Amino acid sequence: MKEATNKSIVSRWFTEYWGELNPDIVDELATEDIRWYYPLAGEVHGRKAVKERIIGFQEIFPHGRFDITDALIADGDQVVARWEGGGTHTGRRWELPHGVLPASSGEKMHYTGTTVFTVRDGKIAEEHGQTDYLGVMQQLGIIEPSVR
Repeated sequence: MKEATNKSIVSRWFTEYWGELNPDIVDELATEDIRWYYPLAGEVHGRKAVKERIIGFQEIFPHGRFDITDALIADGDQVVARWEGGGTHTGRRWELPHGVLPASSGEKMHYTGTTVFTVRDGKIAEEHGQTDYLGVMQQLGIIEPSVR
């Protein structure tokens, strides 16, 4: 029963936070001390910082979205989601570790990833994702693909 409830919470989070780019869901579904981590974006703690991440993404990719692609897998407090998504860069300038994407570049990105969520007392306590950020950088023209 716990796993089914946790999967439902993660499904709703993913639909509203990543699918609709809705920062308001953070207050309802995240713990006060939520830990959010993705390699390129870094690690942040707390509701305010997690809201700022999705607002920042929306400013860069206003029509971007991500969707769960496979059945969620749950074991105790952890839920694993496989997903895909992306968008077209029609927003503000984006400064990245290896380059800059000028405002409204029109560059497109599409990629997949896997995220492990930890649910504590009915709320998301941790979102730890892994994805192909090298592929994203290549799609956006920040890093040239290597040729062998």
